[in-house]
Amino acid sequence: MSTTRLVVLGAVKQFQPVHGYFLRRELMTWMVDQWANIQPGSIYNALRALEVDGYIVESGTETEGKRPARTTYSITPAGEVELNRMLRDRLWNVAPFDTQAIMTVASFMFLLSRDEVISGLEHRIAKSDAIITSNGFNVEDTLSSETTPDYVREIFDLSTARLSAEKTWANALLERLRAGEYTFAGEE
Repeated sequence: MSTTRLVVLGAVKQFQPVHGYFLRRELMTWMVDQWANIQPGSIYNALRALEVDGYIVESGTETEGKRPARTTYSITPAGEVELNRMLRDRLWNVAPFDTQAIMTVASFMFLLSRDEVISGLEHRIAKSDAIITSNGFNVEDTLSSETTPDYVREIFDLSTARLSAEKTWANALLERLRAGEYTFAGEE
């Protein structure tokens, strides 16, 4: 699944009707080029692909001064379903070495219900604990292996440190969400 597709589709949903230039400017302020490796040109490519797939539609054109007309897009019902599916996949599945998933969840969690985000974060914390435990066994295996260099353990140690940091953030976010911070789907 493409992070670019998820981010662009989520941004279309958030800002619709919206044109590519606005999305490019806005998403660059989110530093998606750094945490999601999304380059400005790939935003336009994603818009075209999402339109071909039926997840967004052209909703008009805008003209400002002497600038060329800009096509604006809106999300389709199929796009809404796909967006929620991709976002839920990122919320509920934890990969030991992936930071993009939780960054996209943080960017678009408001599209889901508060209860689902809380449940998903609780699940991520439990799953992270399991991976951290597993990483410890992987380190033991690495250190007892006759062929694997000892420094390979650093991969598992880094994964553990990353997941521990994510858990700290997730626990703090859970407190804020339970206290009513932010607005989610179905809330006014």
